[in-house]
Amino acid sequence: MILNLVYFLQQHSLTIMLCCLVAVLPVYNWKGSEPSLLDRLIVALNYIWFGLFGFICLIVNAIKGGRISPFMQYHIFQSFFLVMLWILLGIFVEMITRILYCIPFVKNIIPFILTPFQMPVIHVFIWQLSVIQLFLWLVIIYLVLTSLRGMYSYVPWVSDIIKNNVRK
Repeated sequence: MILNLVYFLQQHSLTIMLCCLVAVLPVYNWKGSEPSLLDRLIVALNYIWFGLFGFICLIVNAIKGGRISPFMQYHIFQSFFLVMLWILLGIFVEMITRILYCIPFVKNIIPFILTPFQMPVIHVFIWQLSVIQLFLWLVIIYLVLTSLRGMYSYVPWVSDIIKNNVRK
């Protein structure tokens, strides 16, 4: 019974969140004051959902004809950039690994290099986290906490690019 409820919520959580977002999302006339609680919650959910929530927020605001605050723009575009960077980094590492597997002597060494990064290092409740997953979750926790506090989180190199490209 509980597993069915959890499965239902996992399958339909996006629809439920989208309906709630459409119902409460105001159209902004941003004057540069402190971000509201709703802004902070939307941005925090955006980081947790790897940019999907922010994308939905942008679509809803475009349909409503509104404008989102610079705080939300900064964090939404930063999450998009970080997700794209993570995907491109994964593709690059996969390509390099496949190329190196073609070299006879090197293909025997690659598992010894990659295994420490992929092995579970920390056991948290039922999750087993590798070094890479732990790093990713620590970055996400940092981004969520700073956005909930109403701060502009700083990720080296990424935040500089976003700051220069977000319209005020």
